[in-house]
Amino acid sequence: MSVTPTRIALAWLPAVLYMALIWALSSIALPELPIDHLPLRDKGVHMIEYAVLAFLVAHASLRTWPDRTRARVAAVAVLVTCGWGVLDEIHQAFVPGRATDAIDLLADVVGAIVGSTARLVVSSFRTSQPAEESA
Repeated sequence: MSVTPTRIALAWLPAVLYMALIWALSSIALPELPIDHLPLRDKGVHMIEYAVLAFLVAHASLRTWPDRTRARVAAVAVLVTCGWGVLDEIHQAFVPGRATDAIDLLADVVGAIVGSTARLVVSSFRTSQPAEESA
């Protein structure tokens, strides 16, 4: 399967749109979110949010660089996701009602590792399945 500019753009589109969603949500001044019933509260939300982003970035990386090792794909996904987390934390410092929090960033990093690993596990599972026989 060849890697074309269209294929690359389509691979990265979900990740870029999700990054825009994170940025937009971080731009909203929210006094207190109703997240008391969620595991780990705010930190759990950060982990899930950035696990999804890392999953999408790892998917895009696999599509963009199919000849790269899985470790390199995971590293790209974690670095891009953590970089976005840093930018988002800086961004929140300028949003009324929001604050920059190093523990939020740590939760982002944990989420990035979980999400990129999950995408690689899915990829490994799919490639290890035996091919269906033609009838």
